[in-house]
Amino acid sequence: MSLAALNDIDDAIEATKRFLTPVDRVRWFRLAVVMFFVGGAGFSFPSPPTGGFSTDTGGPPGEPGPGGPTPDITPQITPELLILIAGVLLVGLVLFLAFSILGATMEFVFVGSLREEEVRLRRNVKRHWRKGVRLFVFRFGTWLLTAGVVLAGLLGIGVAIAGWPPTEWTTGTMFAVFLLAALVFVVLAIVVGTFLGFTTLFVVPVMLREDRGVIGAWRRFWPTLVGGWKEFLAFLVINFLLAIAVSIAVGFLSLLLAVALAVPFLIVGVPLGLVLGISGAGGLVVLVLVVLYVILILIGVLLIQVPFQTFLRYYALLVLGDVNPEFDVVPDARAAVRADGGNGDDDGTGSDGVGGGGPGESGGTGGGTAADVDRPEETADSGDDVGWNVDRDEDRRDRDDSY
Repeated sequence: MSLAALNDIDDAIEATKRFLTPVDRVRWFRLAVVMFFVGGAGFSFPSPPTGGFSTDTGGPPGEPGPGGPTPDITPQITPELLILIAGVLLVGLVLFLAFSILGATMEFVFVGSLREEEVRLRRNVKRHWRKGVRLFVFRFGTWLLTAGVVLAGLLGIGVAIAGWPPTEWTTGTMFAVFLLAALVFVVLAIVVGTFLGFTTLFVVPVMLREDRGVIGAWRRFWPTLVGGWKEFLAFLVINFLLAIAVSIAVGFLSLLLAVALAVPFLIVGVPLGLVLGISGAGGLVVLVLVVLYVILILIGVLLIQVPFQTFLRYYALLVLGDVNPEFDVVPDARAAVRADGGNGDDDGTGSDGVGGGGPGESGGTGGGTAADVDRPEETADSGDDVGWNVDRDEDRRDRDDSY
């Protein structure tokens, strides 16, 4: 009995080719925007430069000049400064919440785009932002609850060992609690990360398919997870390995892109820096070139991620639909890539050489997996090299807009 988690890798590759080819620049750049929020780019922004204070020049008139005492530059805590700090923190919090909610919403935009086989950012964001808010609250609440339980448990263990208050704990007690916290953190990071990963990959499609909230979709998905635990366990292992391979590939291609883009920028920037200097107009030109270089790298990395993340998401959606056809959100892609029978056997036999049975059968003995049931019989000429790229416009015109 074959597993859908194994069979669907090739189908996900074909579905990705079908969705992304022929190359449409508008589609790819829209997906790059989605990747910025859901693709795990992991961009880090450098801290702003700190200005140095010079002690060689005199201060304002009447102040000590060269060789005089160093002026006191320690900022005074004033109500205005406190208001400024609070304002900056508030703006940062708002930006964080907006980015997180939009990122959660983009999960639905991504799945919806694969289902509809077209990328409409504005329409899908307006359609799914409420679900995005629910997903963000669920994610944030899960981590908050986890952190609270862990801290309470560690505090209880420390109190049981050394008593209350914690300020009177010995160094040995604090070190033991620290080691235990590190171990618990690693374990919970794996468990909670897997739980939230399944929420993104499998519960989000259920939310879209049946218009449910996160909790309701988890309740709906739970029997499928329990009943098909072998499939999802295999998916967990295979997807982990695929994610590592994807990370290596994206990193390697990003490095090549950075080197390739650096050449023209160095050819232009170095002579300008030597001629104009690194201060004044020359410094401004160099700064503009650096900013432009970083922006191009950012865009390039996002575009590199498009086919890889599309493949991984198609893989998860195909596995979900194979385990439970009621949750299939990519029926058109599934039917197209499996128009040749799905299993690649030209002689109509199974992998064990026994003639295939009907639906629900494996080798004529019954008990096939959901993947075997869902794979249609051969309906197209296997020699047609464009069979996987069927006309999608007709399908979209016929599809209802209730999703």
